[in-house]
Amino acid sequence: MKITICILSVVAALASSSAAAMNPATLDRFTKSCSSPSFPFAPSEVQFRTQSNKSAYFGALKTFNNLILPTEFPATALPIAIITPSKANNQGIERAVKVAKEYGLRVSARSGGYMSGYSANMAAVDKDDEDFVLVDLSKLRKVVVDPKKRTATAEPGATGADLAHETIKYGLAFPAPHASRVTIGGFLLQGGMGIGSRLYGAGVDNVIGIDIITASGKTVFADAHTNRDLFFAIRGGGQFFGVVTRFHLRLTPMVKNPTLTPSYNASTVQVDQVFAIFDRPQANDLLSFYSKFDPTAPLALENKVVFVVDPPTNNKQYLFASVSAVPFNSSTEVAQAQDKITQWYKSIPTNFATSDPTTYNGVVHGGDAGWADSDLSYYAEDLWFPTPLDPRLLQVLIDQWDKVPSALSSMALNTGTWKAPTRSALGFDPSYSFCIYSTWKRNGTAAWDQQNKAWLDETVKALKPWTLGFYANELRPKKLDDKDYWRKCYEKDTFQILEITKNRWDPENIFKSLQ
Repeated sequence: MKITICILSVVAALASSSAAAMNPATLDRFTKSCSSPSFPFAPSEVQFRTQSNKSAYFGALKTFNNLILPTEFPATALPIAIITPSKANNQGIERAVKVAKEYGLRVSARSGGYMSGYSANMAAVDKDDEDFVLVDLSKLRKVVVDPKKRTATAEPGATGADLAHETIKYGLAFPAPHASRVTIGGFLLQGGMGIGSRLYGAGVDNVIGIDIITASGKTVFADAHTNRDLFFAIRGGGQFFGVVTRFHLRLTPMVKNPTLTPSYNASTVQVDQVFAIFDRPQANDLLSFYSKFDPTAPLALENKVVFVVDPPTNNKQYLFASVSAVPFNSSTEVAQAQDKITQWYKSIPTNFATSDPTTYNGVVHGGDAGWADSDLSYYAEDLWFPTPLDPRLLQVLIDQWDKVPSALSSMALNTGTWKAPTRSALGFDPSYSFCIYSTWKRNGTAAWDQQNKAWLDETVKALKPWTLGFYANELRPKKLDDKDYWRKCYEKDTFQILEITKNRWDPENIFKSLQ
């Protein structure tokens, strides 16, 4: 332990020496401002880059991703201070934003550190002579459901599982993350492609209001009637405009008879599904069937193909899942569509297949195993593909998957928003969402890390002819001199609207800039 702390101290000293720090006198005044009894956070809620307890500082920076450890962050990604509220404290965060502005600092926020690109740190500043304060909202996890209005309020640190398990008590649901551990803050601010998005729209389409602390240091409410420009921009481009502290959400029924009192749980609500695993020889058959079936399938069905590797054999496999977003809907259309899948998979070899129902708990936590290991590195990218799917594209996907170096990696082809019910900054509708996760365990060999990164880089390059744009929630880490990092995530007209909105609400670029 002593050796570890010593190493952390050395790393921190080196980082601090090259960081874009204030002059010592100003830094001392800033530290005293954030340490005074009048500063609305307990000492345990604030960590400083210059503090002697380096393990606490770097511990507060830890994310689930081991691609770049906090002790390996570039100097520009190390915040001068980390504020981690233990409970809702809008007045405190307002004060923190004002203090940061007073000392010429930028402000960045994160809800859980999920994003593989380390957006809260790597994209916090634009130049090496800037510094920033990080507001970590991961402890703000409160979810309150109003079953009568079929709405909910949720704090940004709430996970997909937190939200799902609270809403299902009343037979209600929200298009929450496919990975239960993902926090809803970043998920929703960048769009939120979630469970049931094909029918109900993305997460942002079901956000009906937002509480956000803007560059003025004040909390502002935005919805379809109040501060409409901000409401549009936040839903898909939210990280550029302030610190969102609460979401107001629209809920939809998951059962035929939702209740006003807790009456259900995720383990008892059944969900219709078809699930099958195919080996490499059936890859072409599967993707061909998917590309023809999905465009005309009922909107209630969420259909996706997941590319995986069987670890014991290292064989490439393809998972196909079709899940109903309205399990109480026994319409002939839905039943016939899932029966069509069943009859099709029975006509070719499968490794495993079932048409038996699952539970809502199975849907929410179905992908947990892939995220359970805390020692994984993720290098990811998420692309938008046009509809219909080009057969040449499908062949490239198979060819690239044949080359994947790590058995822990995965890719997922999923319907994006098919008919977006609201207008937001997310865009690219209709489209397919394609997630690429290069995933591995670091073994101390730089060549192994580079091999896994190179595979993803090569895959993204190979898919360029069919790429409409990129999903801002899952990007490779930002380089300081990359001026188009965010532009590629938005349609041209949308990006211009974001620039106008940014100029109105944050003209001094206190929060992340759009470059």
